[in-house]
Amino acid sequence: MYRYELHCHENLINWCARWTPEEMVKAYSDLGYTGIVVTDHFFNNPSCKISSELSWREKVEQFYAGYERTKEEGDKYGLDVFFAFEYSANSYYMEDLSSLGEKNSKDLIEKNDLRGCDFLIYGLGKEWLLNKDESILKLSVNDFMKMVKEEGGTVIQAHPFRLERSYMDHISLFPNYTDGVEIINGSPNTIGRSNRLAKAYAEEYGFFFTAGTDAHSITEHLAVTDLEERVSSVDELIAALKSGKAKLSLEKNPLYRT
Repeated sequence: MYRYELHCHENLINWCARWTPEEMVKAYSDLGYTGIVVTDHFFNNPSCKISSELSWREKVEQFYAGYERTKEEGDKYGLDVFFAFEYSANSYYMEDLSSLGEKNSKDLIEKNDLRGCDFLIYGLGKEWLLNKDESILKLSVNDFMKMVKEEGGTVIQAHPFRLERSYMDHISLFPNYTDGVEIINGSPNTIGRSNRLAKAYAEEYGFFFTAGTDAHSITEHLAVTDLEERVSSVDELIAALKSGKAKLSLEKNPLYRT
């Protein structure tokens, strides 16, 4: 079997991550993984380090550099490294609030707050991003995902039923343009009921299943994806997941120390 991590973050691009690309690659190599998918938080998430003052091209170049550095390190270990990104459905990032005034802006944020509603976008790379501009951050969630699907990407909702975080107080689902659902997320606040509900949701709508640790450093648990054959691209990875032949599991991390 060939082992893959489908959801992880590094600290070159994301404030919330605590390990460097080098530390991340070494950890997964020591664990015997075949490959990882780097899924750093996109520009519309406050955890993204990319400055809003940069041009769109500069933003994309810096964002993609996190993956490139991770892949360069992965090549040294024989660890396959693929690119994806985590899109956050934060409506208040997609509205022009400047003309609304402080009270109306706050009211809009509270009304449309979708914090914690995140999607892993697979199959679209640097050239796709460079051919876009800031306007894609102003699209509604469904319009963004519709665009992704029409242009060859795949949409996977991450931890859709996670509520055990202080910044979340409701669940948001967007089934119209979702392809897959992360039914096993390795974060301690998602293990258990949240994962069970995610699986039930995916089964009801016929979405394919994924597992991802959502790792920002060494974690207590690993959300594992085992494949019968090694894949050489994100497209092959998605095809393997859609086939239903992937073995998904939650395991203790032997590298974790309290």
